[in-house]
Amino acid sequence: MKNRARCCLIVVPVIVLSWAVSAFAQVDLAGQWATRQHEDALERGGGPEIGEYQGLPINDADRFRADSWSASLWTVPEHQCIPHPADYGPNFSSVQIWKDMDPVTNETVAWHTQMAWMTPTRTIWMDGRPHPPAYAAHTWQGFSTGKWEGDMLTVETTHLKPAYVRRDGLARSEKATVREHFIRNGNVLTWVTIVTDPVYLTEPYIKSRNFYYDPGVVIPPYPCSAAVEVPRPEGSVPHYLPGTNPSLSEWAAKNHLPIEAARGGAETMYPEYMLKMKTLPDAKADDAKGKKQ
Repeated sequence: MKNRARCCLIVVPVIVLSWAVSAFAQVDLAGQWATRQHEDALERGGGPEIGEYQGLPINDADRFRADSWSASLWTVPEHQCIPHPADYGPNFSSVQIWKDMDPVTNETVAWHTQMAWMTPTRTIWMDGRPHPPAYAAHTWQGFSTGKWEGDMLTVETTHLKPAYVRRDGLARSEKATVREHFIRNGNVLTWVTIVTDPVYLTEPYIKSRNFYYDPGVVIPPYPCSAAVEVPRPEGSVPHYLPGTNPSLSEWAAKNHLPIEAARGGAETMYPEYMLKMKTLPDAKADDAKGKKQ
């Protein structure tokens, strides 16, 4: 009996200690987080220029999509109030984060994120529920589940509507999946996003954004109503036919870069590509007019 009592005395502290470590590992992400505007400026404001594909692991199909895209598409009423999808929102604006807790167990049932641009609100389920079947509805924010890995929150997202990798026509398909890591160090939140798309990307697209804790951040409502800005024949969609986009080389020529580098692809993501760039001629304004890759 004495040995049994000693065993119990040893086990109880171990259980308490393991629970404390587990609870401590779950960092509090709640609050208002301000974006750091110096990161990836081309994804902010008016967005990138036409033909600016460098540094992205796109394939020929995505390049073809972007070459045919026209910025006038944003004036079509059904496109005017589209929010940024879950995998693009962190590029763009401040965010507020909060959680839902079970009132009995005090366990976190879900985290929510809300971005400033058109206030898309996203739910990250923490209760172990499975992802829905492939035929379930796809949305701009998708279906997300999360789990703690030490003090890092890892999130898996599926069921995203087709959207964009970059706002100059580069597409991201509905078959894409997204993995994210939320890492808090003091008052800095690092948000890592990894997009895998078997349709338009040849490698995972990895990006990270930093936010700083700012209780003064206010995200107001963002009502949006579509307006007919440019009259068009019913059913028409702004676009360029293959080989007719006159603007594809303008950005590369203005920045004295090779047109091949501006066309993107996985190779352009890596530092070694700078050596190849030195062997390529700079673009001229008409180099890509009608050019097909």
